[in-house]
Amino acid sequence: AGRLFYEMPANSKRKGPWNGYVCSGTVVTDNASGRSVILTAAHCVYDDANGAFARNVLFIPNQDGTTGSRTDSDCSNDPIGCWVASFGVVDANWTQAVFPDNIPWDYAFYVVDDGPGSHQPGINSSSDVLDAAVPALNIDFDEPKVNDGTAGSASADFTHALGYSYSDDPNFMYCAEDMTTEGSDNWWLPSCDLSGGSSGGPWVQPLSGGTGPIISVNSWGYTTSPGMAGPKLNGTSASCVFSAAASNGFPENAADGDAGYAVTCP
Repeated sequence: AGRLFYEMPANSKRKGPWNGYVCSGTVVTDNASGRSVILTAAHCVYDDANGAFARNVLFIPNQDGTTGSRTDSDCSNDPIGCWVASFGVVDANWTQAVFPDNIPWDYAFYVVDDGPGSHQPGINSSSDVLDAAVPALNIDFDEPKVNDGTAGSASADFTHALGYSYSDDPNFMYCAEDMTTEGSDNWWLPSCDLSGGSSGGPWVQPLSGGTGPIISVNSWGYTTSPGMAGPKLNGTSASCVFSAAASNGFPENAADGDAGYAVTCP
């Protein structure tokens, strides 16, 4: 997983300052040439309140190895540098409502051009192609294990949620426990205490030495109690949105706030 560092507008007119934000994301297996794909949360890609895609998006793999003190745009102090994302892809339903009405669609993707110019080098040398420089994880769009009746790390529904909480920036954090549900739209890790900045980080089940498939992403939690919710990737439009990320053309000369696709899926 890695850190996402990006800007969102301060208002719906996209005038005045654009503010910096942080999230987490994961390079995923896409089987497409010429691009690398990053899975994250939709609220890390598209500002539903102000109607804009993020701009100046950087993806920083293994950011916990930085020689800097916190997240910044200096790629030279990161282990293998950072990559500039070309555009984002969300479900159109995410753009047509605001939180919490759009939480079932809080999954999205960034696309990185594998061509020259996307990679800004870091401390160590690496491939300029993102999904060759870091291991890509598979997404599992089938129903994961949940409420399997057993408890503990040996249970089938034991799930790891990973990410970079801003309160612990730049450290890589995780929580792990048996997965349950929160309402009809979300998976739930009831004791997880990951915080803002970890949004978009992967839920892996099983962990399998860090190579297990992704079954959700960090989405939201309550302000007065622990717990982390993640959107369901099975039985939703997630695979359709992923297909668009793996195949849609690169936008040319997109204005700030317009660098992305809001996909209408079946």
